[in-house]
Amino acid sequence: FYMEHISVGAIRHFVEIHAIVAYIIIFLGVILEGEIVVIFAGIFSYLGSLNIFMAIFATVLGGSIKSIIGYSLGFYLNKYHSHRQILSSAERRINYFLPRFKERPFWSMFASRFLVLGIYWFALVFAGYKNIKIKTFIKAEILSLVIWTVAMLSLGYFFSYTALSFSRDIRNILGMILIFFIFYFILERVIAFIVEIFNIEKFDEDK
Repeated sequence: FYMEHISVGAIRHFVEIHAIVAYIIIFLGVILEGEIVVIFAGIFSYLGSLNIFMAIFATVLGGSIKSIIGYSLGFYLNKYHSHRQILSSAERRINYFLPRFKERPFWSMFASRFLVLGIYWFALVFAGYKNIKIKTFIKAEILSLVIWTVAMLSLGYFFSYTALSFSRDIRNILGMILIFFIFYFILERVIAFIVEIFNIEKFDEDK
């Protein structure tokens, strides 16, 4: 019942005065996963709470650190723990979604950032584990990160614009946010399922 006393302006102002904390959350959120925090960054950038360029910087910085951590972890595992069963399981998971990883590392790394079910983290580690050329890895990461950053921020920006066009009641907006994320995750799962089925069939044909 407290929702009726909260306005969009109050939330916008709260985030604005805590913008530094918000940028840190974006940075850490991108390292851990990514999509949700960057979409919210786009929402609050539209509201004027966050500076869009600072949001982009925090996103790109977090994405870059994530790439370095993932590749370095894979390199370490290859050097000291290549015999472990868990790495064989991870490799099978990668082969389901990215069956041409070793033959086409650039496009595999590029595509992995846009896939779901945590496949991007697996791809980063796998790239280091298989010693994918640093130059190829960096090119794929820069291109995919730029496109992904713009896409996620734009999604939040567009959603905020659309939601406020319908209503400025915070309860309605929160309801629309919930519906939006439910639809977003369902769509991700459907796309991931189709990709997995397609790649499994392709893998079986090539045997």
